[in-house]
Amino acid sequence: MQSASSASANKEITIERIACPLHVLALKKGLDAIENDQTLKIHVGGANVSRELTAACQALGHGVEQIKQNQELILLVQKQA
Repeated sequence: MQSASSASANKEITIERIACPLHVLALKKGLDAIENDQTLKIHVGGANVSRELTAACQALGHGVEQIKQNQELILLVQKQA
């Protein structure tokens, strides 16, 4: 299994300015669109949303890595079975 940072994203979504709890539903929809061991790249709108989505991914058992790229927060989520 490769780490999320070394994997290319199989799907990209943007979760910005989405009211709670809709950002978690957007995450679930994005994860449903990929297969196990694939990577979902999420462009996140802020630190609070990033923390909430990271916690949701971890609670669901998925690997997650947060990176900062050009002042933008990005989550790389590797879907687990």
